[in-house]
Amino acid sequence: MKNIRQIGKFLKNICYIIKIVFQAAPGITTKMIICNIFLGILVSFNVYIWKYFVDTAVISLESGKIGAPAFWLISLAVCTGVVNLLTKLSTYYREIGQEYMNCKVANIIMGKIDELNMEHFDNPKVYDAVEKVSNESVARCISIIVMLVTLLRYLTTFIGIIIVIISLSNTIAALMCITMIPIFYVSISIALRQYNIYSERVQNVRLADYLKEISLKYENIKELKIYNAIIFLKNKIVCIYEKYIAEDKKYKKRFLYELTGTDILQYIFSTIIKIYTVFKVITEKGTIGDLTMYISALDNLENSIRTILDSVASLYSDNLYIDNLVELDNMRSGMEDTGKRELSSDFKTIEFQNVSFKYPYTDTYVLKDLSIKFENGKTYALVGSNGSGKTTFIKLLMRLYDPQKGEILIDGVSIKEYSLKSIYKNIGVIFQDFIKYPLTARENIGIGNVEEMNKLKNIEKAAKVSGADDFIEKLKNGYDTLLQKEWDNGSELSIGQWQKIAISRSVLRNSGILILDEPSSALDPKSEYEMFEKMKMLMRDKMSIMITHRFSNVRIVDQIFVMQEGKVVEFGSHEDLMLKKGIYYNLYSLQADYYK
Repeated sequence: MKNIRQIGKFLKNICYIIKIVFQAAPGITTKMIICNIFLGILVSFNVYIWKYFVDTAVISLESGKIGAPAFWLISLAVCTGVVNLLTKLSTYYREIGQEYMNCKVANIIMGKIDELNMEHFDNPKVYDAVEKVSNESVARCISIIVMLVTLLRYLTTFIGIIIVIISLSNTIAALMCITMIPIFYVSISIALRQYNIYSERVQNVRLADYLKEISLKYENIKELKIYNAIIFLKNKIVCIYEKYIAEDKKYKKRFLYELTGTDILQYIFSTIIKIYTVFKVITEKGTIGDLTMYISALDNLENSIRTILDSVASLYSDNLYIDNLVELDNMRSGMEDTGKRELSSDFKTIEFQNVSFKYPYTDTYVLKDLSIKFENGKTYALVGSNGSGKTTFIKLLMRLYDPQKGEILIDGVSIKEYSLKSIYKNIGVIFQDFIKYPLTARENIGIGNVEEMNKLKNIEKAAKVSGADDFIEKLKNGYDTLLQKEWDNGSELSIGQWQKIAISRSVLRNSGILILDEPSSALDPKSEYEMFEKMKMLMRDKMSIMITHRFSNVRIVDQIFVMQEGKVVEFGSHEDLMLKKGIYYNLYSLQADYYK
């Protein structure tokens, strides 16, 4: 029963690959299939042509007439030429098809990352699946297509050749097929063991690749050099690879012995069958052409069966890796986006009612019975020590997660009633760990609102609000300058300049809700002051929520919420909280002492 399920899964995966290949390049794939069918047929023709050439050549040696053998020789040359042409065409179509498949699989991966909610990315197994797909699945998809086409070609050859051999003896045909079974069994066994080895290693290999990536990033090199950490990381990476090299030597030696042993047995049986074939042709008084045809047919049959079985073994091996792509493609967002309402920028309130939340695969609640209400057009600040739940609160507000308990309401209606697209469209956010895209300055800002990407005037206006226009205009190609030094003609920005780029993205979005996660953490005092003067205008008539540890910023907001262990423990204006002389007063006073 288990084997039947495995075969069913294998065939299902093959059908999946065939489907996406035809989606990626239907015309190219069809032409490649046609080429290989004709290639398989032509091999059978070659066997017959050789027979007639040899027979007519023997007769010509006695008669002196060369017309017939010359005809068959020309036919053979034409057939060989067509085979060479079709082989080149097939290679061309395969290589072009590979490019289409690269694009298709990349599209599947990026589309799935866009579709999945944050909960999936809290699971290390998802990262392992993405890593396997990124590293192996494109090559394996292409390999499956090549193997399927090869299988089609040699099945066509097999059918033609087997007809030739059956005309001499059914027994010989059956024996040739049986001799190939041990090779097939060993190949399947090796493929399964290799996949198990790969699966056991994927997380450590992912770690080694990530350490290499860290070591190559421009902004990391100065710290790595000062701490002399490059040698440490190099040794850690090399240690992982050396361990696997030692294991591979042992595994591959064992695989070599197994394959060599089965090959030797197969060659012995094949030779015995050929001797028997010679004996049978002679006893039945066949011609030299018959003998040539049958021996050639046996060689072609052996090659066809070996290639067919190798292709099936390779398909089985590739199928194990394709499981990862199918698994990723079948993942569905755990968050239901069934909301029919559209969130507009003129909403009035957002309210958390008794919300409790813990991250997936953890047992500790980060937010505990939290109740809090925001009004549109007002500005708020969330303050508190690290781990108090500020950033988690923002993630729930943006509906990156749903709480396990309680409700989030917008104008008294559950946030789940609103479409995710409309929620995201109405939120502009500046994360502390914002992304530095290896794109132009225009694209780095425009990515905040892709619809505005080609409207330079709007991008320039957004840059002026953050102060980014001052340094962008001084870059070599202005807004079309590629950012990051790792790329040709790229310009490196300071962390403060990058932060201004990130702020510009949010400005360009022109959303109803503005979220600022430590927006000035990398700015000098003068730039910070200038930015907040501009942000006051930006925050006007919006709901703005700021997460900050720098209390000099919070005086501009209408209300401050002090969070501790997942709860709001104090709230009010700066003046109100200072009069209470509670947690906020202590935190503010502690920080103010540093400036005395």
